[in-house]
Amino acid sequence: MLTFAAISSLVQMLQRHGTDPYTGEKLNLVASQLSRIQRTIRELVDFSRPASTLVVPVRLHEIVEEALGIAKYYHRTKEREIQTDLAADLPVVRAIKDRLTQVVLNLLINAIDATSKGGRIRLRGRRVGQHLEFLVEDNGRGVGEIDRPRLFEPYFTTKSQGTGLGLFVSRQIIEELGGSLTFHAPETGGAVFAIQLPVESGDVAPNLVTASSTPGVAS
Repeated sequence: MLTFAAISSLVQMLQRHGTDPYTGEKLNLVASQLSRIQRTIRELVDFSRPASTLVVPVRLHEIVEEALGIAKYYHRTKEREIQTDLAADLPVVRAIKDRLTQVVLNLLINAIDATSKGGRIRLRGRRVGQHLEFLVEDNGRGVGEIDRPRLFEPYFTTKSQGTGLGLFVSRQIIEELGGSLTFHAPETGGAVFAIQLPVESGDVAPNLVTASSTPGVAS
């Protein structure tokens, strides 16, 4: 990583000193690729690092609230309408809170990126039998049929600046908790990502839910 940092610093130094257009263009390309590599390394390290917290009972309301609190700083969030619809009787689930927040945030950012200005995103939570179901729905561009089988493959991405690890890592986290993460393509367009997590019988959270619809981040 010291070598990586040294290369990055050298590129920035050369950019500050000014260069001819051709060299400047190539330096910008190098800087862009270094940034992409850095993001990839960061995601790999975050996923491979041993958990620093225990698996504990967590409430989806708190996870969603925390993810929305982070997403509001993303520059594209304010141009979207984000709705939350979490059932009043949601059970708690056992998870590593930070990792589950990471998954919800990743799905939320993906939905924001998939929609245009004025796009709508809906976060829904409900109990289905012995599972907690959480849906992230958007009315964006959707996913082409040719790309759908590869959505959860490592390094596959439809984003120009994506690492291709977000959905792969997210599915791994959910499966480690005994759950599932799947994609659905509604007939009306857009995309739906569904998380299902097992719950313990009789394990129900207090009535903490709100249902809201506001521009940008809803609480």
